[in-house]
Amino acid sequence: MGYRYAVIGSGRQGTAAAYDLARFGEADYLLLADQALATAQKAATRVNTLLGRQVAYAAEVNVTDEDSVVGLLTSHAIEVFISGVPYFFNLKLTQAAFVRVRACAILVATPSRYGNN
Repeated sequence: MGYRYAVIGSGRQGTAAAYDLARFGEADYLLLADQALATAQKAATRVNTLLGRQVAYAAEVNVTDEDSVVGLLTSHAIEVFISGVPYFFNLKLTQAAFVRVRACAILVATPSRYGNN
């Protein structure tokens, strides 16, 4: 049995993280969420095409709305999510992870603004 992941932010960084989770992270289900549903759909399609299997799905979410994030994580039974959004949104996303009913871990994939640390 694998894991249920979400990547919030479906740009290049989020798409790359999603691919790695699906390929190497024993993913049974991978949700790519973005403020623009079309961006999330494009990323999910790319991941599925590269892997040759249906594992990635798309959703729209407003990262500034904690209830929206918690609802998304809960309704999809997400166990772990990665933030691929700008760093200044990560505090809200961390708070959403703590509110989530089941334990949910957050990994921050946002690069340092001071270089490649």
